[in-house]
Amino acid sequence: MSKGLKISVAEILEQQSEVLQMSLLVGENGLDRVIDHPRLQKPSLAFAGFLENLSDYRLQIIGQTELHYLATRTPDEQQKAVDEVFDLRLAGVVITRGLTPPNMIIEAAKRTDTPLIVSQLDSSEFMPNMTLFLSHVLAPVAHQHGVYMDVFGIGVLLLGESGVGKSEIGLELITRGHRLIADDMVELVRQAPDVLVGKSPESLRYHMEVRGLGIIDIRNLFGAAGITDTKRVRLVVNLIPWTEFDENDRLVENDTIVLHGVKLTRVRMPIQPGRSLAVLIEVAARNQLLKLRGINSSEAFQKSLNLRIQEKKGS
Repeated sequence: MSKGLKISVAEILEQQSEVLQMSLLVGENGLDRVIDHPRLQKPSLAFAGFLENLSDYRLQIIGQTELHYLATRTPDEQQKAVDEVFDLRLAGVVITRGLTPPNMIIEAAKRTDTPLIVSQLDSSEFMPNMTLFLSHVLAPVAHQHGVYMDVFGIGVLLLGESGVGKSEIGLELITRGHRLIADDMVELVRQAPDVLVGKSPESLRYHMEVRGLGIIDIRNLFGAAGITDTKRVRLVVNLIPWTEFDENDRLVENDTIVLHGVKLTRVRMPIQPGRSLAVLIEVAARNQLLKLRGINSSEAFQKSLNLRIQEKKGS
């Protein structure tokens, strides 16, 4: 799992300055400072003297409310509050609504090499959009060996020991009209407590390694219809040798696996010569789609069977 994900203020400006209407006012020498958390802060309490929870690794947002509050204090109190906040060597400060900050804030930013940025957007618009961006780029990433496919519009992750045939099954699924997302190594990004999104590392994207064929380029072989870049993981198919499959698992329902802290539906599928694994995976994907829509075939069958049993007992 990737730890300590960070993004510099320079990278934020490069990627979001146009979208969020940002421009650097002063503090160019501090653009290499980094943000390590998507949550933004407003230094309202800090301007009142409570500095304890002000993080130097979060982006600080100063809007009209904070500037109005500062204006209610004496010049000496204003200067002391501003100096104490900027002496923390903050990663970056954004003034929203296109407001011109007081000269004391500009000078404090210059003195501490703190990037001072002005956005034309209101705080209510700027903050959720910046949080969304930071949540995406700072989302925890884990790496998982496997083949990741888009089957009938849902992300299906194929797991199994090396040599079990994951890539060959993936290739067969592609020939049946489904799409490759990643082969061999899958990047799993946890974008929410229960949302895991999979994609391919840049260096492996659109390629597969198939024994006997070597490395093949799926995009050139099958065109855009054979590939896609990312998908939410909805189903895990664990491919296991037939000899390791327990007969007691034949009717197991609601099997799950936890990957990267997210609980996912899992199907344990035994491999044996003559079985059409691609077809079985298609059926598993269709069945998962039904479950996502609130239709559980196994539960419906069990209820019907129990009802018949009760009817016979009552007759």
